[in-house]
Amino acid sequence: MTSLTPHPIRSLRQAGTVLKARRAARKISQKQLGEMTGTAQSTISDIENGVVSVSLDVYLRLLEALGAELSATDRIADPGHR
Repeated sequence: MTSLTPHPIRSLRQAGTVLKARRAARKISQKQLGEMTGTAQSTISDIENGVVSVSLDVYLRLLEALGAELSATDRIADPGHR
């Protein structure tokens, strides 16, 4: 599988978008991901749409199932923001 470009995540919506893109790249349905991780398909849908906050443990399990991991980097300052 090819590596996906890392994206900064600063909101629930961005986290959901990244999760959805990684799931789609692996050609895994929400139902399949749910079965792999013990997470309800409806919860995965809510996460991907940024409408629910889940524990870090749940998010890490989802990422692990998708062959991804969470990392932290220094925030790059927005040139138009002080």
